[in-house]
Amino acid sequence: MSKEVLEISVLVEEKFDMSFNLVEGVFGLILKIFGK
Repeated sequence: MSKEVLEISVLVEEKFDMSFNLVEGVFGLILKIFGK
């Protein structure tokens, strides 16, 4: 049981990291555009 919960939490963490990196990339792009 706890092993399954751990695997699920790791999956959620990886998805969260991916979406966070995506948001960071979008913000970086916007800053580059408005920084010129």
